[in-house]
Amino acid sequence: MRVTQNTTANLVLNSLQTIRRRMEELEQQASTGVKISAPGDDPVTAQQILHMKSLMAAGDQYSRNISNGISWLSMTEAAMDEMGNVLTRAKELTVQMANATSDAKARESGMNEIIQLRNQLIQLGNTQLNGRYVFGGFKNDTPPFDAAGAFNGTDDSITIEIDRGAFVPINYSGGNLLRGGTPPGSTGTDIIGTFDNLITALSANDQAGVQAELPNLESALSQVLSNRTDLGARMNRLESQKNVIEEMKFSLTKVLSDKQDVDFMQVISDLTKQQTAFEAAIAASGKISQVSLLDYLS
Repeated sequence: MRVTQNTTANLVLNSLQTIRRRMEELEQQASTGVKISAPGDDPVTAQQILHMKSLMAAGDQYSRNISNGISWLSMTEAAMDEMGNVLTRAKELTVQMANATSDAKARESGMNEIIQLRNQLIQLGNTQLNGRYVFGGFKNDTPPFDAAGAFNGTDDSITIEIDRGAFVPINYSGGNLLRGGTPPGSTGTDIIGTFDNLITALSANDQAGVQAELPNLESALSQVLSNRTDLGARMNRLESQKNVIEEMKFSLTKVLSDKQDVDFMQVISDLTKQQTAFEAAIAASGKISQVSLLDYLS
């Protein structure tokens, strides 16, 4: 078989070009730290990487939503907890004032404390988080309760998205919680109204009137407790979803790293081998001009 000098030269040149392209690819990977610098390097893998990055970006947004929701619910829970304490104290006072041994002076003293507890309830109903009133519904830029205890907010639900198409409400209507609906008492216990009735009865030294509000205070405590129980369930769901997202992001990060990140030790090793091969090909090309035609005859 006759091999021409041009054929040998072309083979060596092709080998040099192949090795050089591989070296450039490895040098690019070493400098960027990623296997794929452009979609054209590996279209299928590039598409998979883009999809995983979009999932991680969505997960980050859901995580932020959940963190905001947890903060909102935590502030709401703290307010409800204190409302429970206020109601417990009001019930204790009412039991004492409903006793026949309490006189007008004692009931006047009790009335003054009930007034302060009522004011405290209104203050709790105006609880804020980052300048927004947590019990105000959509109208959360102004206090939902005025000094008279009237509710001026809305009953709308504020929801957050914790996964694609999955929403969780994070607020509770102050009108439902403390006024028992709109109008007051239409769907539940009018807690502020109960305090108003107590104040009226105590100021009149009306033992029967005071005693009549005890069942309402019991209902008020149950109403707040029921909302706190529901809040706890929402909080658990958010915490659970937060863990799911963190696990998802951890898994995606690992898969993304496997598909995208280079093994620097392997890249350096491969680059060294390619450099050696390139030098050998250069040396081989230099010998082509030194041989005679007889070297190509067989």
